[in-house]
Amino acid sequence: MKRRCVIENCIGETRAAIYEGRRLVELFVRRESDADKPRQGDVFAGRVSTIDQSLGGAFIDIGTPHHGLFKFTNSPNAPRFTEGQMAEFEVSKATEIGKGPVLKFKQLTQADKPGKISGDDLKAFIAKRFEGIEFKEAAVSVIDEATETELAIKGGGTISIERTRALVAIDVDKGTAVSSFDVCMAALPMIASELRLRGLGGLIVIDLPNLRQPRQRNTVFKAAERAFADDPNNVKLAPLSRFGVLELTRYKPELSLDEILNNRIGSPTTETLALRALRQLEREGAANAGAKLTMTVRHHVMNWLEESGIDWKARLSDRIGARFEVVAGGTPGMVADR
Repeated sequence: MKRRCVIENCIGETRAAIYEGRRLVELFVRRESDADKPRQGDVFAGRVSTIDQSLGGAFIDIGTPHHGLFKFTNSPNAPRFTEGQMAEFEVSKATEIGKGPVLKFKQLTQADKPGKISGDDLKAFIAKRFEGIEFKEAAVSVIDEATETELAIKGGGTISIERTRALVAIDVDKGTAVSSFDVCMAALPMIASELRLRGLGGLIVIDLPNLRQPRQRNTVFKAAERAFADDPNNVKLAPLSRFGVLELTRYKPELSLDEILNNRIGSPTTETLALRALRQLEREGAANAGAKLTMTVRHHVMNWLEESGIDWKARLSDRIGARFEVVAGGTPGMVADR
């Protein structure tokens, strides 16, 4: 299948959208503020901090705020480590919020301190994930609406997606639709698509409208298997429960879009609002050549911009010219003065 990637190098972040044919299937955001965070495929020099036989592994100091976890079963050819020993480790699963990455052993090293050795940028990561993919540079604005928590099902009903600390909870509501069976059959492909698009994973619990007939329940479960069959990440499904709950796990090697863009209650973070304002300034500058642009932002957004260290003023001037100002206070918005 022909795949293409639309990629946008913004100030403060890189965005990418993956298409299979004409279908949008995956979205990615890499932020400069997260440049030092461990990602899948990164290689670190690490020092064995603690060996924990009860976990069957060791905690590895890789020079980041949270130690990585190395499980002995992940690298059966690894040497018998001792505390304080140095080695090179590859990240097999990226950092979760508040946790360290999962690591696998690569080789011993002469390095004298923990730290990052190598890692791919977003374009290189995507090129490895999808061999032969075509790249095109263009705006990737679809990300701004990609974390909506409620979706309408064609023919009636809704899907609600809620990310909690322990799992992703998805509720499928029949609403005004006539048939629970039809709602289930329409919802499952949508859910599979949304999980992949947003990068959601871990334990996922889907509460479906109740189906009384065993034949319908069996058909719905087979539909779920088909919906996830083409997912490049490993998905494991449990049988549909008597209460109409479908449980599954989806391998999640990176943070989801929602974890990157939003806070715990699903609202945009200050960084998201700040980078969104810079993108809007750049778009307006391209659309209004020669106009003086004034962007008004909230005080906490202005504080983030001033303290971010990304040199956004110089970089924005290079792109649209030094004809803009960003001010704090009042109602957020843009004014273009010709």
